[in-house]
This record gives sequence, structure tokens and C-alpha cells, in this order.
Amino acid sequence: MNISYVAENMLRKVTLSIEEVEANDILAEDIFSEYRLLAKKDLVLTERIIALLKLRKVDELSVYLPIDSVRIVHDLSVQRTKDYGDVFAPLMDKKDEVDEYKDTVNNLFMTTLENVVHELRYGQILKSIQDTAYVRGVFEKILEKKQRYELLMRLKEWDEYSFVHSFDVFVLGTIFARYLGLTDIETLATGYLFHDIGKVFIPQEILNLKRKLSEDEFDIVKTHTTKGYELLMGNGEEDIAYLARDHHERFAGKGYPNQLCEDDMCEGVQLLQIIDVYSAMTSKRVYHSGYAATDALAVLYRDRHLYNEKFMHKFVECLGIYPVNSVVQLSDNRSAQVELVYDLFPTLPKVKLLDEQKSMILPLNYSVKISKMIDYRANSFEEIFNLFIEQLIRCDENSLRVYFDKLIDHLHPKEIILKIFLPAFQILRLLTREIQTDITKYRNSINILKKLLEEQLNVLYMDYQHEKTTILVVETSLRENFFIKLVQSILYIDKIVPFFINPDDDQRITQLMEHCNVNVAYFIEDELTVDKRVRPMREGTFLFYSLVDIEELLISLVGMNMKRFSFEEKMQERLYSLLKT
Repeated sequence: MNISYVAENMLRKVTLSIEEVEANDILAEDIFSEYRLLAKKDLVLTERIIALLKLRKVDELSVYLPIDSVRIVHDLSVQRTKDYGDVFAPLMDKKDEVDEYKDTVNNLFMTTLENVVHELRYGQILKSIQDTAYVRGVFEKILEKKQRYELLMRLKEWDEYSFVHSFDVFVLGTIFARYLGLTDIETLATGYLFHDIGKVFIPQEILNLKRKLSEDEFDIVKTHTTKGYELLMGNGEEDIAYLARDHHERFAGKGYPNQLCEDDMCEGVQLLQIIDVYSAMTSKRVYHSGYAATDALAVLYRDRHLYNEKFMHKFVECLGIYPVNSVVQLSDNRSAQVELVYDLFPTLPKVKLLDEQKSMILPLNYSVKISKMIDYRANSFEEIFNLFIEQLIRCDENSLRVYFDKLIDHLHPKEIILKIFLPAFQILRLLTREIQTDITKYRNSINILKKLLEEQLNVLYMDYQHEKTTILVVETSLRENFFIKLVQSILYIDKIVPFFINPDDDQRITQLMEHCNVNVAYFIEDELTVDKRVRPMREGTFLFYSLVDIEELLISLVGMNMKRFSFEEKMQERLYSLLKT
């Protein structure tokens, strides 16, 4: 039942002291501490959560109580309303003279800070009011130059996400640079705030896409680095312009725009590269809710060869959030490996003591805590794929989506088809054939896999810019077949719209070929019922395939460099090779 409906009809929102709150109470408001979001509204409280809130010095909170609860008499908000009215009434008409510009900058800082600072992604960062005051002071100092404020507002008005992301990078980067003891932090902080300013030159329709970018679109987005550099240089910001240009460079010349190597990048840039990726991955977007901090760090460690690994260790220590598989040193000098990171307590994970081979949850009072990052043992693609298959067999859709998201990250769309969907389907089909018990369970697994594929198809169809058409002659009953869906997906990736038609009569098919300006129609049948695989027509050629032909063709493509090949060409090559044999 909807909690808002329940609250309006059966419950009452009251403010209680932390001592009056009980397990199973439901939060009525978000809980903030020093501008940090600790817990979300509608959370059901537990004894452990209440204990943690006490440690965080939370004195009171709003909860929903049944309207007949005796605890309602302890509602602090009623008395506070009266007290505030008595105390502040004489002051209500008095207004201090304030610098309107400084007030505007301060309001901008505070409202944006509330959007980004969440314990699940900030961990130990900004735990103290002193750190928050320090970052706010740097922000205000940077924007003493009004032309900088105007430039920042230009970004905010063009793309709100890019502005919030830039602010987030500024906060994280400033604190991390201070943690590392880097010099001239104010200059670095300014560069971090404006590192994405070149996004004002990127079309909004590309910035707001709800899918992975095509190669052409990505080429356009990549220009934001050089355009940002030029914009900052033109605004007299020579000291920071290089940060806008170089934040997408990577070690060993793997980045852009200039394929710099490690020795070509200063420490301020190397820090920014890590923070930029972490911020982008953990931030909420229109099309995804953002990675958990531990998952984002795991991706960074997977690609550790691209970054300053010493800085990555230090950033993890600065956050106090250690990804699963981290090898760490505890404050009592024991070595451990992180086994599980809890959503509500990311800085208090479950660890396995390496010497004693037993697990423990780090205590709420931090009497034992992680003091040092030693190493990270990354799961390979194969290990993550096996975990994905395990959850798929269990029909645990929520868990398998976590692994699926990890698998598809950085994969070309064709690789998603051939490295994930095809092998997963083969494994499930093998299990269905070989295991005679609980066949329904495996069919449910296949349906979940088809659902994932359908979601990928919808994205490909809606958002890719299709340039060509092809004709697939397939019975309606076969169009839901998994391999037909895979073919459909790859054609979309090749920017080709497959036009489906039933094999009714040759005249209708040839008319459609003429209308679509194509000279080939592909017939796909469950079993091949014609003697000839190629039938020349006056308007073009009919090519005939069985589902087995299609499956074997897809399997043959696994492991190829798939970014450039044409699937239609591969279909034709496959058929001609069959004719030769």
C-alpha cells in the first residue's frame, strides 16, 4: 500500500527525540546531518539504524505514528512552533543589510550541495562542519570574479546535469586535493569547477540522450575538452584551461584529445581524472539512478592501468568506502578483505579476516575500522558473467541486473549481443535439454533474458539514427524467437531498420523491395524447406536461411572486432560459404 495514502488516512507525522523512536517506525522526512543526507523518507527504522543515528548526533527525527498512539503526546514540533513564535516574533521585521551577490553565491552553494552530498557516495568526505565551511569559502573566493559566476550560470542554463556534475567534482576534488596535501588548491579547485565548461558547445539533444552514444555522437561530445580549453583561454583563465582540456586523458596515451602519457600530466590532472569518473558514475541521470560508490570504485580499479593507482588508493581512504574485494588493513593491524558493503552503512562493511579466515561486521562505534587500502582484487569479466548466469538460473531479476550493468559497461553494443546474450542463451538451453527437472524454472530464466534483450532493442530502435532498410521474410510465429531478436538488434546497431513481412507471395515481397530500394530479401525459416538457398528474381535476390544457420553465424562472430563489420555482409558470406560446401 502507498505510504502517502497510509500516512494521510491512518498515521500522523510527529517529531520525536531519538530516545522516543522505536524499531519499525517509518521516517516521515529525510534525515540530514551537516548538509549530508543520512537516510531517506519512508525508511523503516531498525535498532541498528537508530544506534547509528545516535552516533551521528541525530537528536530528533520525524516519523509516522498511528493516530491513536500514546507517543503522540511527545510531539516536539507542537511546542517548538509556540516557542519559535515567542522568541523570534520581535525579530521578524528586522532585516540586516547583506551583499546580495554574496548571498546569491552562498545560496547557490548550499542548494547545489544538498543535491550531491549523500553518505552513500561521499562516505567520510564533508563529515565535519569545518570541511563544509572550507569548501564553501573556496567556492565564494572563486566566484568573487563575477565573470566566473556568469560563465558558471551559462553552463547551468545550458545543461543542469553538467553544472551539478561540475560542482560535485569541485567539492570532491577540493577535499581530496587537500587530503593529498597538494599546493595551490584554490587554482586547482577553480579548474575542477570549470572542467566541463566546454559542454556549453555540445548540442542539448546529444547531452540529453537516454542511452549510450553512437560513435559519431561521441566524437562530437569529445570536442568539449578542446572547446572548453579555448573558452577559458579566451576568458583570461590560462592557469586552469589545461584542466578542461586534459581531464579525459588517460595513462599510456589511452585518452583524448592528445593521447598524453603519464609524464605529460601533472598531479592535479591525475586527481581530476579519477574524481570526474567517480562523480559521473555515482550521479543520478535521467536514464539511470547511478552506481553505488563501491561499484563505481570497482570499475575504476578494473581500469586501474589508466589512472594513478596511488591516488586511487588514497581516494578510497579519503572516502572511507571500500569496494568489495578490497584488501585492507584494519586499525588493530589485522589484514582483511571486504566481503559486503551495506547500503545504509557504506563505511562499516563486512570483512573477512585473512589470517583467521572468519568474517566480522565492523562495529558501529568505530572501535575497529579500516585504516589503509592495500590492494584490490578485481573480478574478471568471466567471473562477473558466471555470477550473472547464477542469478539468471535462480530467476533473481534484481540481482542479475546488477551484474548485467557491470558486464555491459564499456562494451560495444554488438559485443553485448555476442558476449552476453548469445552465450547466456546457449547455457540456458543446454540446461533445459540436459536437466529433466524443474524445466519451468529454466523457461522463466529464458523469459528474463528475453526481457533484457527487449529492453536493449527498445533503446536501439528509439535512439539510433537509422540510415538504411532491409527486408526480413519471417513468419509471425517466429519473430519472438531469441535468434531473430539478436539479428534485429545487430541490424539496429548497424543503423539498419529490418522490415518484417510474412512469406505470403513473391509479388508483395518484390514490391516492398522496390519501395525500400533494396535488392536482397532474407528468408528465415524454422527449418529450410526449399531446395535452393538462392533464388534470383527480376527485382533482386531471395536468400534463404534456417534458424540453425543464423545461430551458427552468430556464434562464428564471437571474438571478432565487431565495431565496423556489416552484419548483412556476414549473412551473405555465410550463405555463399554454405553453397560452396
